[in-house]
Amino acid sequence: MRSGARRTTSRSAWQLLIASALAIATPAVAHANDLEVSAGPLQRGGGGATLRVPLRVSWKNAWRNAKNHDAVWLFVKLRGAPNSGWRHARIASAIGESGSSPFACQPSADRVGTFCRPAAATHRGDIFGTVIVEIDTASVSANLRAAPGLEVRAFGLEMVHIPDGPFSVGDHDTASVTRGAFYKSTAAGGHGGPFRITSEDPIRVGPEEGALYYRPQYPQYEGDRAGPVPAEFPKGTRAFYIMKYEILQGQYAAFLNTIAPYAASFRTPLGGLDYAAERGSIRIENGAYVAAVPNRPANFMSWDDGTAFADWAGLRPMTELEFSKAARGPVDPVASDYPWGTSSKASLARRLGTEGDLIAVGAADERLLTEDTREALGASYYWVMDLGGSVWERAVTIGHPRGRSFRGTHGDGMLRDYGLATNADWPLGDHEAGGYGYRGGGYYERARERARDPMARDLTPHSPTEWRSFGSWGGGPRGVAYGFRAVRTADPAR
Repeated sequence: MRSGARRTTSRSAWQLLIASALAIATPAVAHANDLEVSAGPLQRGGGGATLRVPLRVSWKNAWRNAKNHDAVWLFVKLRGAPNSGWRHARIASAIGESGSSPFACQPSADRVGTFCRPAAATHRGDIFGTVIVEIDTASVSANLRAAPGLEVRAFGLEMVHIPDGPFSVGDHDTASVTRGAFYKSTAAGGHGGPFRITSEDPIRVGPEEGALYYRPQYPQYEGDRAGPVPAEFPKGTRAFYIMKYEILQGQYAAFLNTIAPYAASFRTPLGGLDYAAERGSIRIENGAYVAAVPNRPANFMSWDDGTAFADWAGLRPMTELEFSKAARGPVDPVASDYPWGTSSKASLARRLGTEGDLIAVGAADERLLTEDTREALGASYYWVMDLGGSVWERAVTIGHPRGRSFRGTHGDGMLRDYGLATNADWPLGDHEAGGYGYRGGGYYERARERARDPMARDLTPHSPTEWRSFGSWGGGPRGVAYGFRAVRTADPAR
């Protein structure tokens, strides 16, 4: 394999960041779900002893049903003066402006952010309202609280709730073994069908009856077959939230604008003659990063870029087991299945067009997303979008010691030198460092890119869910088809 937010408008009284996600126009370029998070004037009390900010929150095509729900992850940054750095503020509470608020909000246990989901037991359609966020002043220095020009910026990311429960990895198609797919081992190490994961307990790995196993053709790409997978490694049976869409170019530009300029110089994807020609739209304009096409999935992202974004947002990388859970849900998979639940791409109507944007036709309208139309939209069992195709999904692998050391800690909103994530258990490094890999497939504009590597050719732009031909390849700094999406473990009983 070779390499290959939204706009921000500042106003004197209102700071607006639109962190968008993809929705569909028919037939046309995919438009945004129009997630808007607008922060009203900061309200101070007791000389800075309390800090509150009203957030106007809205997005399209929200849902809550018996299976699961979507939500928005909200987090807040503060700064005391225009040339000072932004600081992450923790959230003490988040409640609707009125008793009839359409949102049910609950700050995370670490107060790094808050999830707001539809409050009604059943909901489908657009949703909007005001959320009053009280900032945990213990997370804000006294000097910053007292700053006369204290500014607040609120950010939002659309997420999908993946419930507790078991699921299967691997494939009924025995040919998937040549693609590094997992399977339940027979006593002789043979293919015994998909492997069922039922708990967060350690997983045996090896050619033993009932263990998880795989037979890599190229271990540096597909994994070392070592184990066990420790109990602390997030396996997907515990509920988590996953970004509904990949990081978008507008979201990534907003990230670059709120970290230190020196750090941003390492995390920027700009550079190279091919960047603008191959879907990259981020540029520097009037001293700030802007995205000409803010709703386009962010490509040319390295692993360190993606994990830095996750840390900044209070999220974390997903694991390759969680990728399978988000794609398939609890059902017994069909052979050679894609994330939309069938083994065919014939009905898929959400594809990248010649300009590099997702094109929607016919039933590929998110307003029409149902169990009957998710194949056309490329939506997963839980209605996560674009897990197959668009850009490659990076995930922590079980096929490398650094991956198996992952404990699923969450970001805290702060970065270290060079704009790197601070979590000690996260794999780090873009140049064959190991610990992560690629799933889902990615789109390459040029035929020479698609044809260069025979092993990659069948994986682009869409890959069956369990094909792991690069599932443990911790390489590829930045590339035309490389993206990222992050997750967060759900707090118990929330």
